Amino acid sequence: MVVLAACCSFFALDVAFDLTDMREADTLSWVHLVVEFFATLSIVAALFLLRDYVRLSRADEASLQESLDQVRRGINQLILDRIQQLRLTQAEQEVALFIVKGYGLSEVASLRGTSEGTAKAQAHAVYQKAGVSSRSELILHCIDEIVGDEAVMEYRSVL
Repeated sequence: MVVLAACCSFFALDVAFDLTDMREADTLSWVHLVVEFFATLSIVAALFLLRDYVRLSRADEASLQESLDQVRRGINQLILDRIQQLRLTQAEQEVALFIVKGYGLSEVASLRGTSEGTAKAQAHAVYQKAGVSSRSELILHCIDEIVGDEAVMEYRSVL
């Protein structure tokens, strides 16, 4: 926009100087002046359109960001609800959340201030109560409502 504004200013000044210097102008000079004048008007129009486009794009971006935040909050709540349904202890819930978030057992132990053996035992308890045998199965258990039957059907129709 700055470059367009600079071009617009240059052309406007050039048109103004040409107008003051048009005492004995020939036809070609008048054609040149008219073309520069309309070019200047076109650049002004482009500036206004670009300004409106940028404003609309920013509004769309803000709307999309809000939608994304809502989806994120919804997924977080779904995961929390699924973990709470497992009837885990507070410590096991924390471990389950860290596991779903992608932390390894040594990181879970460090974050919780426990030994790695304790984190491993709590993770095992989480897996047993959830009826799963791995981190990936626990994640799938927490988000299976998100990936509904529609996704499977859509996948099969592509094949």
